[in-house]
Amino acid sequence: MDENTRKASLRYSIKEGVAWATCNALGPSYIAPYAIALKANNLQIGLLTSIPNLAANLSETRAPKLMEKVCRKKIVITGTFIQGLVLLPIAALALIFPIIDPNTLIAPTILIMLYTIYLVLGSFTTPAWFSWMGDLVRDEERGRFFGRRNAITGIASISAMLAAGVFLNLMAQQALLGFATLFVSASIALFVSCYYLSKQYEPKFKYKDEFYFSFSSFLKRMKDNNFGRFTIYVSLMAFALNLANPFSAVYLLSHLKYSYLTFVSITLSYAIAGAISMRFWGKLSDRYGNLLVLRICGFLVPIPPILWLLSPNPIYLATVQALAGILWSGFNLAALNYIYDCVTKQRLGICSAYFDALNGIGVFLGATFGGLIATYGNVGFISIILFLFLLSGLLRLAFSAAILPILREVKPVKAPKPVKYYLYGLTKRLSLHPRHG
Repeated sequence: MDENTRKASLRYSIKEGVAWATCNALGPSYIAPYAIALKANNLQIGLLTSIPNLAANLSETRAPKLMEKVCRKKIVITGTFIQGLVLLPIAALALIFPIIDPNTLIAPTILIMLYTIYLVLGSFTTPAWFSWMGDLVRDEERGRFFGRRNAITGIASISAMLAAGVFLNLMAQQALLGFATLFVSASIALFVSCYYLSKQYEPKFKYKDEFYFSFSSFLKRMKDNNFGRFTIYVSLMAFALNLANPFSAVYLLSHLKYSYLTFVSITLSYAIAGAISMRFWGKLSDRYGNLLVLRICGFLVPIPPILWLLSPNPIYLATVQALAGILWSGFNLAALNYIYDCVTKQRLGICSAYFDALNGIGVFLGATFGGLIATYGNVGFISIILFLFLLSGLLRLAFSAAILPILREVKPVKAPKPVKYYLYGLTKRLSLHPRHG
């Protein structure tokens, strides 16, 4: 693979990411509000997150074996194309809903089934995509490249979500037709993603039987190695996050009765802040290591859900979500790159599959317990959804305090400079800046 071909493939990867992010912003990002419009109850909202994610991530454990027989590029393109097709019956569900008795809860149940198929197809392609990108992106540029790619795709996501929010607000009297239009548009965006995937070069993948190890073998050894402990940590954080995360839409739309535009504005603050901060986190991880970023963000992500308890003001909640966007963008970028650091290229596909499988179990348990608590729980002194936010924040703190200190950096990095150095540098730059005298 010559350098020009590699760089061209990375440019196509960014364009593909823009198309994928547009799809996600128009369709799956609105899956919870769509379910609410289809009269889903709190338990079904939880199951809409838990069941599809569990099925999707467990399916990844079978994907690495497929790479023995089928090239990674074909796996990714085929799976992505079928995902685009599945979005069409999801959209059609809005059109047949008026003839279904809402009291039967059939429509939300069908939505859960279709969304499960959609996520399974996406997750089944993830190990192949992960391995493919591992061959295209060099170690020394990983933080910068993914930071830049995530920032650009974040801007695309923000633009699409804003347009979708304005559109839904205009269609408030015909919300189901609005959701149908969004999911059809998401399907088209996914087909565009397939086109750019087809333009990327795939380096030859050499599979050897000695690279393979079973999921049960991974589970037995995970507590005794660094990557295994990291996987446990991220899975526990997924559990804590999804105790509350699926119910933010319920809280904003059903409890506070905010409009779709207000809902999207609060959601967008998360995406905007995440996109703006992504390149900063990428540079920081390249220079000082992904573990440092993981520790900074891991100890701070417990704060935003607790702050939701203080005020229902939409401007305040948008600010809290902006903080969450900054922290989770760093956490997710560092977690992604930490996998690349810990695992050899030959085992990236299989290790990412097992990582995602356990992460999916964490999502499943968190969203299921959250749904049960939201449906049947009662704490008296606070609304049950705000109680879930509080519990989520406390668990995030407990998991970070227990596991982050025992993880180790696995690549040579510079030692971070003390905080006072950065404060001094910032003060000096401010005092010399033309706008400050």
